[in-house]
Amino acid sequence: VTNTTTVTVVDVGLNIIQVMNLDEQNQVMTTNVQVTLKWQDEHLRWLPNEYNDQNRTVFSALEIWTPDIVLFNSADVAYSQRREYYLLTVHWNGTVEWVYPDVFRSYCDVVITYFPFDKQNCTLEIQSWSRPSDELLVRHQPQNVRQQSQYIRTEWQVYEIVVQNATMNRYLWLVFQIKMKRNYQFYVNHMIFPFSILSCLTLFVFWLPPDSGEKITLTITILLALTVFLQLISDYTPKASSNLPIIGIYFNVNLILVLISVVLTVVVLNFHYRGPKKSRVPRWCRRIVMGKIGCWLGFHFISDEQLLSQSNSTKTNVRRSTRRDTSNGEIRRGEKNTKTKLPLLPITTAAKKTTTNSSKTTANNDDDDNGTEETTQKSTQQHSLTHNIEQILLTMQTQFDPNSIDDEELKLSILREILECQRLLLTIHARRQNVQSQLLYDIYEEWKILAIIVDRICFIFYLISMLAASVIFFVREPILKRNG
Repeated sequence: VTNTTTVTVVDVGLNIIQVMNLDEQNQVMTTNVQVTLKWQDEHLRWLPNEYNDQNRTVFSALEIWTPDIVLFNSADVAYSQRREYYLLTVHWNGTVEWVYPDVFRSYCDVVITYFPFDKQNCTLEIQSWSRPSDELLVRHQPQNVRQQSQYIRTEWQVYEIVVQNATMNRYLWLVFQIKMKRNYQFYVNHMIFPFSILSCLTLFVFWLPPDSGEKITLTITILLALTVFLQLISDYTPKASSNLPIIGIYFNVNLILVLISVVLTVVVLNFHYRGPKKSRVPRWCRRIVMGKIGCWLGFHFISDEQLLSQSNSTKTNVRRSTRRDTSNGEIRRGEKNTKTKLPLLPITTAAKKTTTNSSKTTANNDDDDNGTEETTQKSTQQHSLTHNIEQILLTMQTQFDPNSIDDEELKLSILREILECQRLLLTIHARRQNVQSQLLYDIYEEWKILAIIVDRICFIFYLISMLAASVIFFVREPILKRNG
């Protein structure tokens, strides 16, 4: 300028060619740009008609004055000097236009909370390095701020550029806010979708029958697959110390859910293979889990009352047969030889009392849910009944002397009674074995039914947890956007 008080106005234009890289860990953005600078130089004016209608000419940046416009928030170790090798265009009226490409490395506050659906707002601060605003004034050219026509799309897509003026003390600079969003298709196809498929495979573990013997194998295989997959995709996840991406939390939550599924599978298998060595299913489990929850889940089993009714009817038949077969404890001799009666009445009466007491005690024990004690008491009562019948049979055999009885019919009658007692003893023993086998089978089936219902409950719990984690992950970012 010819007057030192005149302010030199520099119009700055910026054309974003490509966002080359965004280093989330170091908080640095690398941008390929085209810079346009325009200003008036009063010493570079001429009349075109005096120079053969020459309207413009070119100079090197080292031959004329150029403004010291720099990137203030640069992350380079040194400011770029490459622009000095590009020519300037000077018009006859003193307008100087300088267009040159450059690669900016600027600091950027990267927030990776919503990776890979994140949006970033990075800035390029351009100002004069040494001249205040009363000497050199920078302003932007809206027509030269472009990003669509020549923009090369990579991982990041620039969707808006906002230019603002900023001042501090006597200095003024331009702030180019570059708003961009990440192209998430790659991460969805190679990270989220495969991981979700592996997590969904855990649902089929709860439908796999425990008798197959592959439930634990399948869960451990899925857990190992997820662990290996997380190791493979760790290189694609941005590393930043300031915040943690939600997708990392999502992966960890799913991994924890798979670990929980392993524990639940062990519990289900423990229920399935638990038998009478432990105990019966507790009453509250039969009423709540196998009763109410089982009906809600669509399982219809024989209730505990029906099971006890069937067991009692079987035992009643055994008792009736026993009473009927032992009711003729007195074996009378014939009318012709009536010396004495065989002393079997006290033993028979004891047998009847034992049978009656056994019936009452067994009925009471059917209502008791003490597991092993119930089975032990029933076995003791049946053993006592068998012991009494054996005593009757032994007494009949020891007191019966065929040589002392002359009546052949009486001999045959006594022999028939002895054979009948033997048959009754065998019948009671066989039926006792059947009752014990049925009781053991019922206990096994109770635990297996409980295992099936617990398996379905775990399936519903895992499904709800996985859907909740997915919904929170995919919906949280749009909710915050609407609230903002």
